[in-house]
Amino acid sequence: MTSLLFQGFIRDIRYNPQLRSKLKVYPLNSFNINTSKTCGIIELDSPENTLAFSKWVSPKRTRSYPFARLYNTYYLNTKKVTIIPIIKDEGLAGDNDRVNFITFSWMSLMNVYIILAWYEKAEIAKANSAKLTKQKFNSNYVKEKIQEIANYQLTALHWNTTHFQQDFNHVYRRAVDSYQAISQNQGVAVHSRDGQMTVLEQLSINNNFSLEKFKQYTLPNSLKAAQREVITSHALEYLADGDKGIFEISNYLGGEYYLTVDEVYREDDTYILQESKNSSRKFPAKADIKDGLFKLILFANLERLLLDECEISFIVCLKITGQIVSSLSLPTDDAVIREFCKINRFSRVQSQTIWTLAQECTVNHKLSILITSAN
Repeated sequence: MTSLLFQGFIRDIRYNPQLRSKLKVYPLNSFNINTSKTCGIIELDSPENTLAFSKWVSPKRTRSYPFARLYNTYYLNTKKVTIIPIIKDEGLAGDNDRVNFITFSWMSLMNVYIILAWYEKAEIAKANSAKLTKQKFNSNYVKEKIQEIANYQLTALHWNTTHFQQDFNHVYRRAVDSYQAISQNQGVAVHSRDGQMTVLEQLSINNNFSLEKFKQYTLPNSLKAAQREVITSHALEYLADGDKGIFEISNYLGGEYYLTVDEVYREDDTYILQESKNSSRKFPAKADIKDGLFKLILFANLERLLLDECEISFIVCLKITGQIVSSLSLPTDDAVIREFCKINRFSRVQSQTIWTLAQECTVNHKLSILITSAN
């Protein structure tokens, strides 16, 4: 089936996360991104003046749970900063990932300030001497950018656009140079400098980074080739794997941003935009659930959605599957939740997670959650 290209408009974002984690506070003057937890709070010049941070271990979103870390900071009424490695080269025997335009889109629309950073140190992986592990950022650069953002008065979209335009080339080249040095020091072959620099050339016009070139180069082929198509087959049709439901989102500031979801399907005249989290246990880990919830925040705040230039009805849903008896669709009555927890013999902690997810749907009215069997 041809990919579906949806068009949406988002005016603002209102979301109240409930599945929260306690965050550690770090004074900026002693902050080190390499020794900090994966997310937390940075105290600037006083306990009242703070910003939230999270860090990615890879520029590729599917390699870890970066959105779960962002979710943990999203309830705070302060600036949110996320640190992303511009490149992660694990050596010729491993992956070679780069930041892409969809990540830029997601963070900009969510008003999250990006800091592009580079790894300057790494170690040989014990399990595979041809791969690099325990990679470390240049922490001083990250601190400098955090201070800049602390003093910055415009939106994350403005910051991200300027940061990419002004700093992308510099950070990318530092990353490539660092990997060449790491390769020599550790005796691990990395991806070629020429290959890395050829990519940078593809992202540039007259040696200057171009956001438009970046968009064209890094968007998935399925997105670039997407055509609008109305579903005309059976009433429940899955468009799976994230390359069948593609969303071109605009906001009142202008510009076009691209997002994907795991699945889109149609029931009668309503489209369901769905993220799915699966587990062979009772249900997925909290980090996995938070990752799915964060992805749905933008979709739950869409003011309108069009397909083939026609406005459509839609809902957003997080589907959680595991070793579950029966199904639970949230929001619902308390009695239904109690019975569901009882028949599944959930522990106190597991039951509390269910009740918290129910609250998540109650306070965020456009969100629904389906918990059901993986079988």
